[in-house]
Amino acid sequence: MQVEQSGTGRRDFLLGCLAAAPSVACAALPSIGEEKKEDELDVWQRDTDLVSSEVYGQYMRDGNTRGLAALEKLEKGFEKVFREVGETTITDVPAVWSVYNMGYIVKTREALFSIDLVHRRGVEFAPLLDFALITHNHGDHWRASLYNAMDSAGKTVISNFLDNYGVRNWRKDGGFTRAKKTFKIKDVEIRTSLIDHNDYLIDFTTAFEIRVGNWILYHTGDSGRGTEPKLGTTWGQADLWLFFPGCGINTEKAVKQVKPKRVVFGHLWELGHKTGRLTTPMIRPRLVAARNAGCENVSAMFWGDRVL
Repeated sequence: MQVEQSGTGRRDFLLGCLAAAPSVACAALPSIGEEKKEDELDVWQRDTDLVSSEVYGQYMRDGNTRGLAALEKLEKGFEKVFREVGETTITDVPAVWSVYNMGYIVKTREALFSIDLVHRRGVEFAPLLDFALITHNHGDHWRASLYNAMDSAGKTVISNFLDNYGVRNWRKDGGFTRAKKTFKIKDVEIRTSLIDHNDYLIDFTTAFEIRVGNWILYHTGDSGRGTEPKLGTTWGQADLWLFFPGCGINTEKAVKQVKPKRVVFGHLWELGHKTGRLTTPMIRPRLVAARNAGCENVSAMFWGDRVL
């Protein structure tokens, strides 16, 4: 069913360099194609500050970066991920790339799939993907072009709001209701559950628990204040949690609830947001809070990074 929609490396900002105080800077590390002499979190803040939501919208329509560093990084990051996916052979645990904010590409021995893939050129992945996962019906988490290409090719798209493989949902009482479901596609097992996006979008977001062999990935999309008790994995401790610490969620409480081996922050510096971007001054204390909750392996990923 065709729908219309409105509206590098392996670089981790490990929390050890932030533990002393939120203002402590990480050592300079190489970014996409260039060396940085200042704290990269601050560099990305400066660059993204120059991109308004209106300019980002124009870029999404015409592909013109207008000489803005953040948009150029977004283009280069996509090209890097697309190239590395083709060059990478999986022999053990899956590989995971950050495309843009909550969008990830995951490659296993048998499958290639996306989670919340949003990029101007994201549809280029459609011929390569075995399936796609979408956490919720907001334009910074899915694009109709990718969904339509997947649907036309008869490929699975698992969401809580689109017609594809029997996972249609109906809005009820301000959110979505659906029984938990389990899927098996090639060597990937998926369990879904519903969590709250915020105080009024109850059960609006699908959380994905993904197992490949004994390795467990957890992705929770936009998770809001008060939804912490709904979080958690059932197959065992998550090896990697792709987590957005915004929307009012209590980071320390959430990490204590999930108890992951590793946490990677996403949805940072969201260019499509006119207000409510998660900025560097907000990111640093959340990194500290995650470590205070008992997870020492905490990082913030940039666009184009290989997470694992």
